[in-house]
Amino acid sequence: MAKMRKRTAGIEQKSDTSKREYKAFKFELESTGENGEFAGYAAVFGNIDSGRDIIEKGAFSKTIREDFDRIKILSQHNDCELPIGKPLELREDEKGLYIRGKISDTQKGRDIQTLLRDGVLTEMSIGYDAIDFDFDGEKGVRRLKEVRLWEVSIVTWAMNDQAKIEEVKSVAEELTTEIKAGKITRARLDSLKPFIAVVRELAEILSPFLEPAAPEDSETQNNIVQSAHKSVKETKNAGMVFEIIPSKK
Repeated sequence: MAKMRKRTAGIEQKSDTSKREYKAFKFELESTGENGEFAGYAAVFGNIDSGRDIIEKGAFSKTIREDFDRIKILSQHNDCELPIGKPLELREDEKGLYIRGKISDTQKGRDIQTLLRDGVLTEMSIGYDAIDFDFDGEKGVRRLKEVRLWEVSIVTWAMNDQAKIEEVKSVAEELTTEIKAGKITRARLDSLKPFIAVVRELAEILSPFLEPAAPEDSETQNNIVQSAHKSVKETKNAGMVFEIIPSKK
């Protein structure tokens, strides 16, 4: 999850040392063809998103004009691997940032095309620098007036603060089922690394506000300690450690 710079209320800011940020959207796919081309909106204007940002119309105009040839289409924001395609058209209209792109005819590109057509991949995320913005301290909203776009990623899950508790619970239930059945794979674990990173960051942020509940008596405490030691010992022998916390109903 991208960390934002300190915001100053009511003061317009222009960044000289911007950090890469990411913003996710439910991808509004308009069309996809057999030749790898697709079209839709990668960002929308005017609404307050879950990161308390408003992208203003015109925010992408400079980067489209100056950086178009350098902007790539990636998978999962992974810039350590080869890109999967490039934009053929990027433009702003009244609604937002419209993209028409082509996914290359590579092994990974063909997989992405199939998943797009099947409706499996439905989310998109942009990697950008916030160049010019101001912050409304009263409303707690940042208005992005100019951004530098680096890449547009097709992602499995948009890992940012749009994640909802119910979605986290759903993933947890799926993982519990897979672990019990002994069917979890290394590929599955690797795909969850961004998800795990977000959960860890949230845990770190919230840890000062969370205190462990006091056990009712010493016998309960002993049972908890013994159970924890037993679980860790058993899972270590299997080469992995899982901490399973049963929910109270």
